[in-house]
Amino acid sequence: MRCLVGAFMNLQQRINKLPQLSSSFSFGKDIDNIHSFIFNETSKDKIEDLLRKWVSGNQPCVFGKLASKKIKGLDFHLSIVNSPQLYNDDGHLFDFLRNERVRFKERARRGEVSAHLIYFIHPQLAFARPSEELVDIQKYICSLHMPECYPIKEDVIYTESVPFQDKDGLKIYKAGVNVFYSSAHRTRNHDRRIPGGILISVNAPGHFMRLAIEKGFYKDQEQALADIRNMTIQSVGKGGYSHPEGISTTWHSESNLDRFGCPVHTGNSSYYSGFYHTDVLIPGELTKDERLLHEIENSDPMIFNWNVLFYVSLEEFPIDDPYYGEFIGIPVDDASMFFNSFQPRKFENKPLYEKEDD
Repeated sequence: MRCLVGAFMNLQQRINKLPQLSSSFSFGKDIDNIHSFIFNETSKDKIEDLLRKWVSGNQPCVFGKLASKKIKGLDFHLSIVNSPQLYNDDGHLFDFLRNERVRFKERARRGEVSAHLIYFIHPQLAFARPSEELVDIQKYICSLHMPECYPIKEDVIYTESVPFQDKDGLKIYKAGVNVFYSSAHRTRNHDRRIPGGILISVNAPGHFMRLAIEKGFYKDQEQALADIRNMTIQSVGKGGYSHPEGISTTWHSESNLDRFGCPVHTGNSSYYSGFYHTDVLIPGELTKDERLLHEIENSDPMIFNWNVLFYVSLEEFPIDDPYYGEFIGIPVDDASMFFNSFQPRKFENKPLYEKEDD
């Protein structure tokens, strides 16, 4: 009965049923300071300024840091959803999210942005205890944002298509999609913490590469790719902001591995490690688990050692490869610009590729 009733709850009802942390719970000084006024802030410009300032100094992704300061052509389109919209009819919210997605893609086509942040602000979202209910509301919100993937499921990798118009025509690039939330603080999902509630992040590094070349930030794609590869590598193992023990929830592998998972002695590793697959939209077990993280135990079943680094490449991946469309754009016509052609995928706890038998 619970599942049947839950399926018909609207967003307001789901928010009101979220188990809550204590009102005295600390998310770290950086987030606590923002929580002291963001829930009553009505100016979306001020909220954007707050978020940009926080992202620039309190989360590990180098791309996010640069985008928050609009460096090297990196920028994001921000869509803010706060109390009035959260308590409005879900149909109105669906229309707002659809229109914001269109606006983002129009801006991306013009080369103004390469990322889209959809920011849901509410104290009951921010103080939601890690739980099954928190996973459910994240799935519900993401289903409103990406209705072509309905119903959104936990433990699945979802991607978005981001258009860009260059001198050779209109192309789409694959973007990763992740959920961040306040109560990730100090859990094994710590590096997905965000002030204010829940945030959906859409990020297309290949789109950024083409945009930055077009704007003259790089002389050619080889230079751009090398810089993006360095930014990707630098983002790993740099988390743990405001964690008492400074624990990052990603880290570099102890030995370099090729894409088949075999040790190599030259070059960079093809994989890095972390809690769960970092491309997953909503990691179910991590989002339900409120246990505080004090140390990393090698036996932890949530550790995933096959997070991919080698996708930052000009290699022409086949159409059925998970990284097809990441850095080499896919030509489309105007009518297809707003369509997300990339399918969700499951993952396995093993190297992405297997060597074929001789």
